[in-house]
Amino acid sequence: MLGKLMKYEWKGLKKPLSILLLVLLGITLLTGILILTINPKYDDVAVGFSVVFTIISVFLYYFGIIACSIGTMLIIAIRFYKTCYTDEAYLTHTLPVSTKQLVAAKTITAVLCHLFMMLFIFLTAFLLVGVFVTHMINLGEFDMSDIPAHFFSEMSDEFKSEFGIGFIGYLAYIGIYSLISSICGIIMVLGCVSLGQLYTKHRILGAIIAYFALTMIMQFVTYLGMIPMYGKLFAAEFAGESIPMFSVLQPTLTITLVFSIIIAIVMYFINLHMMTKRLNLE
Repeated sequence: MLGKLMKYEWKGLKKPLSILLLVLLGITLLTGILILTINPKYDDVAVGFSVVFTIISVFLYYFGIIACSIGTMLIIAIRFYKTCYTDEAYLTHTLPVSTKQLVAAKTITAVLCHLFMMLFIFLTAFLLVGVFVTHMINLGEFDMSDIPAHFFSEMSDEFKSEFGIGFIGYLAYIGIYSLISSICGIIMVLGCVSLGQLYTKHRILGAIIAYFALTMIMQFVTYLGMIPMYGKLFAAEFAGESIPMFSVLQPTLTITLVFSIIIAIVMYFINLHMMTKRLNLE
């Protein structure tokens, strides 16, 4: 039954999310084509136009990323609100499923959609970087053979001595951190939608207020998490020592991540509570 619920949820999210994906894909392709038009062999006017239009397209791509990130969260939040707390929810809550199954299906589908959008954004960015590097190599502006064989090993050693962790290990940590943060973030959004239902006459406004209040709490906790970092920096400066950057950042990131996980768990149970004990459809 959980699979059927997720499939039904995906059908409702598929169309608006597909529109966002197509728009971002179009901007990505446009930017990639404009990058390929840059050629120093052309006259200065043509090169100038190519560079200017490419820069404009890169800005459009940047705003497209923001629009997709925020748009995905809004689409998920709006559907969650409509199918759980408005007139449309009468059909949802009459399905022969438990509230736990319903909340689990909506949460899992929302998380997967959000992660898919983040992955798509990463792939488009990787594509553009690949197009740019390949184009520069083809133009002769950059030659891989000019890079010494030991360059990357030296860079890796320098990175490790500066950050206190290998480059691959750092990427793995940031990747896991970003993955968990994204999952927690979308669960928090759904929880804020449920909290907004406590304001019976202004439910949407209540959800927005709940989200901003939660954001402020998260920022405050992040600030508290930075205290150990400042403590280490001051102690090292007083002792005349240097501390690897990762050992300074890691406690703050860990504290913030753990708090995000706790809040996400609380928000999940708030969704369950609101749909079982405080359900009041419009």
